[in-house]
Amino acid sequence: MTGTTEPKNQKRRSPPILRTEGKMQNRLREFTSHLALATSCVFVLASCSSSEPQSSAPSTPAETSVSSTSASATCADISGLSLDYTEISMAETVAPGAFSPPPNPMARPADYSGMPEFCRVAGSIKPTESSDIRFEAWLPTESNWNGKFMQVGNGGAAGSLMYGSMAEPLSRGYAVVHTDTGHKGTAGDFSWAFDAPEKLIDYQYRAVHELTVKGKAITEARYGEAPEKAYWFGCSTGGRQGLKEAQRFPEDYDAIIAGAPANNWGPLQLYSILALNSLGENGLPISKLPMLKAASVGQCDANDGLEDGIISAPQTCNFRPEALTCQPDDDVSSCLTEQEVSAAERLYAGIVLNDGTTVFPGSGFGSETDWGVYATPFFRIGTSYMQNVVLKDKDWDPSTLDMDADLKRAWAVDQGEMTAMEPDLTDFIGNGGKLLMYHGTTDGIIAYGNTRNYYESIIETMGQDAIEDSVQFITVPGMGHCGGGDGASQIDWISALESWDETGAKPVKLTGTKPGSDPVMSRPVCAYPQSVIYDGEGDPSSADSFACKDPS
Repeated sequence: MTGTTEPKNQKRRSPPILRTEGKMQNRLREFTSHLALATSCVFVLASCSSSEPQSSAPSTPAETSVSSTSASATCADISGLSLDYTEISMAETVAPGAFSPPPNPMARPADYSGMPEFCRVAGSIKPTESSDIRFEAWLPTESNWNGKFMQVGNGGAAGSLMYGSMAEPLSRGYAVVHTDTGHKGTAGDFSWAFDAPEKLIDYQYRAVHELTVKGKAITEARYGEAPEKAYWFGCSTGGRQGLKEAQRFPEDYDAIIAGAPANNWGPLQLYSILALNSLGENGLPISKLPMLKAASVGQCDANDGLEDGIISAPQTCNFRPEALTCQPDDDVSSCLTEQEVSAAERLYAGIVLNDGTTVFPGSGFGSETDWGVYATPFFRIGTSYMQNVVLKDKDWDPSTLDMDADLKRAWAVDQGEMTAMEPDLTDFIGNGGKLLMYHGTTDGIIAYGNTRNYYESIIETMGQDAIEDSVQFITVPGMGHCGGGDGASQIDWISALESWDETGAKPVKLTGTKPGSDPVMSRPVCAYPQSVIYDGEGDPSSADSFACKDPS
């Protein structure tokens, strides 16, 4: 598909209703390394530079075109490529295994020693005077190029280039691109967006679309031909970005992988504040989260036919935290006070408005130990978003949250630009697009019920027959946010998407493995609404002993 010059005409509207600080800091670092993409690949993001702005540029500037040529360009030639409001600051050949990324405290270490030779291009896109959309493009040698293009997504508030996310696509032969979305910052920080409307637009959708257009142009210049396929891969914010592309720029990508999407944006940010206000001294102590998880898993683990510490049939779980309520003679360290029970109930329930409407689902059973990430000082993303974008009050106290009123304010400010909840994918599907969504059932950062609700809204809007060959949603039991957790979280999403797009073989059951398990634990992961069910007699560590079935 080719990049579109103008977005699909959409109405702006509110989204549909549908143990220690050190340990938590390490957990946050793990989360932010997963945020960009799935753990099936070792993923992180990229780096870049600048160009002259065009002050009169519209929110979605004109598409860049490259003159057709039968001759490919050398890597060094790319530095002289002329693209609208774009500067190429670097184009150099990197020898096999020689890449070394600059330090990034939020990125998980990655091994680049096995990477092949590639052309590393860095630059910046400046569609407005305040824009500085840094990017990198990694281009395989001509003999290694698979003829395809891929962009990989971001995590949280973005703001940096996490190179590990580009390594796996490059090794598979993709021309791969990535952007910081136009600002510098950490995953939980929106201070850059204070009174910076153009930078906010860059983050919302413009940076990704602009890099799609410019990245394809760079790819065409390098190889002398346009890529035959364009794919997107992202998780969390990267999942939201992928859905936004399908909804707003339906011709940009042939196929999209969107994991754990942060697409229900306003309610998600307020849920993070709800978690912050419900944990700690005035709510549920973080030290009691493991006890709560043990209780929920203990009650629901066997519903899938095997007690293995993983809730594989979450639809059948009806755990209630009041089961842990302290009795008069109990040691309060081993039970929950009434205040703590209430806090847990709030997080399981999600965002419920005064009229009883649930606008964001609560966290799933088995995700409890990850709730504490929102209570750390390192990831106050919802608070930062409200202070800098919605209320423009850096002194706003999250403990004063008024759920109904503040959600209305968040929706009024966003006007559907950050949100990616549009269920009508007619244009994307009409162009032959494929959308593969996935979500871990024990994701404590973005509840898997959010993706389930969005998927069901697509079916309700378009009908099952209309999306049968084009949209799929797969749940991963025991997987946390974009990876990790107790389940088989290492899954080859890229191969599944390639097979679907190229052969029409829609993925209904994939096989995952648990990193570091000994013996290696493998499990199927199933298309919703089916669950992973044990056959009752086979090797519990083998995927062959499980089947995808409707939960009883």
